[in-house]
Amino acid sequence: MAATADSHLGKFRYLTRGTKPTPSKEAYLLPPLSEFGDLVTLPLTDLKPSLDLGDNSPYKLSVHGFTARRHHSVLHAPPYDRASWNNEKLLREIYFPEVQSFVQNLTGCKKAVVSAAVVRNQLYSEGDTSSATQTEGTGQTSNNDEASELFPPIFGNSVKDGICPAPKVHLDCTPKGARCHIRQYHSEVASAAVDVIEAENSLLKSGVKWDDLKDHYQKENIGEGVPRFALFSIWRPLRTVHRDPLALASAASFPASDYVPSDQREPKDNRIPTHLSRIIDPNNPNVDISTGDNEKDEATYLTEGYLAYAPQDKEQRSHDWHFISQQEPSDVLVIQLFDNEMEAHARAPLGEGKGVSDLGVGGAVHSAFELVGQDETDEARESIEVRVAAFW
Repeated sequence: MAATADSHLGKFRYLTRGTKPTPSKEAYLLPPLSEFGDLVTLPLTDLKPSLDLGDNSPYKLSVHGFTARRHHSVLHAPPYDRASWNNEKLLREIYFPEVQSFVQNLTGCKKAVVSAAVVRNQLYSEGDTSSATQTEGTGQTSNNDEASELFPPIFGNSVKDGICPAPKVHLDCTPKGARCHIRQYHSEVASAAVDVIEAENSLLKSGVKWDDLKDHYQKENIGEGVPRFALFSIWRPLRTVHRDPLALASAASFPASDYVPSDQREPKDNRIPTHLSRIIDPNNPNVDISTGDNEKDEATYLTEGYLAYAPQDKEQRSHDWHFISQQEPSDVLVIQLFDNEMEAHARAPLGEGKGVSDLGVGGAVHSAFELVGQDETDEARESIEVRVAAFW
């Protein structure tokens, strides 16, 4: 590992151990903060020394599920200013293409599809726990009716549409959740994922279980198997971060026992052809797995993400949290939400040096957190997150 900095401590909110999360009934909602009853103060490692190392960074997407880079945007220089980051036209014409190129250069993927963007500029406030809760992974709200109908959707870019960080430890999608996302979220994503979906569906029809698709990844120089795909969040602040930073836990050390599957919902694009959107039951290939409570709400589909229990190891270092201190607008965090290539070889450890589990992992658990000693009177953190689906 690069430099460690035990002087950095953060307060993290975990699901109360032993409890089961309340299933979401609306798109993008995590359970209310009251269910995250374990507040734990943990050490963090500072990623700032790695920012200019490029490919020599010790933090690897394929190992940790995250990395960090120095990346300047055209929108950082005149004639643009802070207000430019709330200009939907500029985001679509300038920043989204920058992010696509950044992801392609970083990963070598052939196609990168920007699928959503979130601008945050509010202090955390859950308010009515039955309505507009946000996740740090998407930040999107279930009751946002002001968003443009253009794809990708942009949330939080108006004064009335403020979105805040969410201090809830989570990972936006399980491996199956990622596979549901490319099938049902939006036609542009599904169209880019055709080769992946068709290869996986062929295996599912033959009786391969969803959890066993990780054993059928298309290996290099071999034509058979499932092509590579990944989901990323490209996260940057819009001004220096002095409070409520974003932290990432290393997938290499996060114990299998601390992952908690959680039913969640995402918007559903009913324009996607059935042969791409269907969720096949391997036990009965002619029958689709139900995606919800009798599909009463066709505007959303049932998917799955991870919440987490607090670490149990004596030193409380198994989650191995990282962040960027005093993060600047050109200090970019790359959060891997899922990568089927990583899932093909990475397994969550059992913890306490007892070996590895059979749980395939493809991304990094993350959360907003309270940095011990932060100035509580400082203004809200401001940031932009762009979600990207990548295909090889």
